[in-house]
Amino acid sequence: MTTLLEVTKRLQELSPIESTIQGLEPRVEIGPQTPSEQSGTTIKRILVTAYASARAVTKASQDKSNLLVTYRPIFPFAVDRLSGLDLVRVRLLAKNYISSYVVGSGWLSTRDGLNDALVEALGLKKTGDFETESDHGEWTPVGRICLPPSVKNQSGFANYLAGRMSLPSVLFVGDLDEDVNETLVVGGSHLDMPEIIRAKREGISTLVTGELAPEIRLLACEEGVNTFELGAFVTEDPGMKRLRDVLSLEFPDLTIDFLESGLLTQTLKPYKDSMA
Repeated sequence: MTTLLEVTKRLQELSPIESTIQGLEPRVEIGPQTPSEQSGTTIKRILVTAYASARAVTKASQDKSNLLVTYRPIFPFAVDRLSGLDLVRVRLLAKNYISSYVVGSGWLSTRDGLNDALVEALGLKKTGDFETESDHGEWTPVGRICLPPSVKNQSGFANYLAGRMSLPSVLFVGDLDEDVNETLVVGGSHLDMPEIIRAKREGISTLVTGELAPEIRLLACEEGVNTFELGAFVTEDPGMKRLRDVLSLEFPDLTIDFLESGLLTQTLKPYKDSMA
């Protein structure tokens, strides 16, 4: 019999709180909060996914999962009331006695975690770590510095990335004719101005990530950093699938499923352009 406390302790080892950035801490978001309550909660089935979407919560309910493990929280900030889809999801989880656990940004940085799974999925060669200061004052490897494949310019790299991730398009800002050299890879949507500026100072002129805030995208452009945005969930899915695999090996008595979040947006052209 595996308890919620046993699972959460292992998840805390895989994603240490000391590596937290941007407040994305590991925690039980919905469910028993004290160790004594968690030790009395039996887990038989787990669903791992990047975000507790309505589809994920519904699947967990239909499959009779006891625990939903996500990368992103339902509530990034404290709330004093529930309404709309938030209320529906929380009611469904509580009604079916499903706990939810946010693995947090420690899983982004840890060895063989979310970033390393993304680098492997992209087929890039890692040469080093790119560190930033965590919320707890410790330097943590928030990104991976990689060498590109045998493509010479940003245009060829765009085609390569789209092919590796089976994407119809990628969002690019920069100079398509510029050579591709050292590349910074950071999954999700975590990059801020200090990281962009320091990357440029360290001679990194290409960035691959999930999603950038508009002002960060503009800053990168002004700093001469070429940016590729593949979609936040697209860059998080490989790492969450790897987390499912790790938990399956360590808890063989449990049924552990993975639900892909995938690509949500599409790049469309006006009909008149496609008909020309």
